[in-house]
Amino acid sequence: MSDIKGLVIQSRLDYLESLNDPNLVRTVLQKLSEPTRQAVGEQVFLTNMYPFRILRELDAVLGENLGQPLENVFRAIGEHFAGTILDRYFYNYVETQNPQAFLAQIKNLYPYLWDFGQYLYRKSNNHSATVRFEYDEDIHKQYCWFMQAFLKKGVEICGGKSVNLSEDACGAEDGEACVYVLEWK
Repeated sequence: MSDIKGLVIQSRLDYLESLNDPNLVRTVLQKLSEPTRQAVGEQVFLTNMYPFRILRELDAVLGENLGQPLENVFRAIGEHFAGTILDRYFYNYVETQNPQAFLAQIKNLYPYLWDFGQYLYRKSNNHSATVRFEYDEDIHKQYCWFMQAFLKKGVEICGGKSVNLSEDACGAEDGEACVYVLEWK
């Protein structure tokens, strides 16, 4: 079974709360299955591991209830997540404005935040890199958008300007992995 850190699940709940609509939070929680509602309804422990299926279910319910394009929602969640965890786990690279070090450091932190798959990083030149996520779990497109926005915003926070992320392959769309090329000035 694949697990994910509560910090990633909390990113969805933080986004819901940022919309300042307590009825929306209640509605989303009510539409979750009983086991998922029990796991995330009262308190998500940021350092605990949760089954990935909980995140998948939460993402599906969010998509059904927000009335916004899914891609916009999950990219906004990814950007917010980057802003939250870069101060905690990547502070040195924010201070030194080092996007390459940020992308390289994810390899070290990946096993602690995600207990499935593998993250591979390859520096192309000083202003570009390729990252690859190989998953041993069926992922969903909302998750891909979240990860893309997290990476892109992370590079921006670490000093990258005019950041572009292109998707070369998508594990949610029958690809073997998710492969992203990031370029910046």
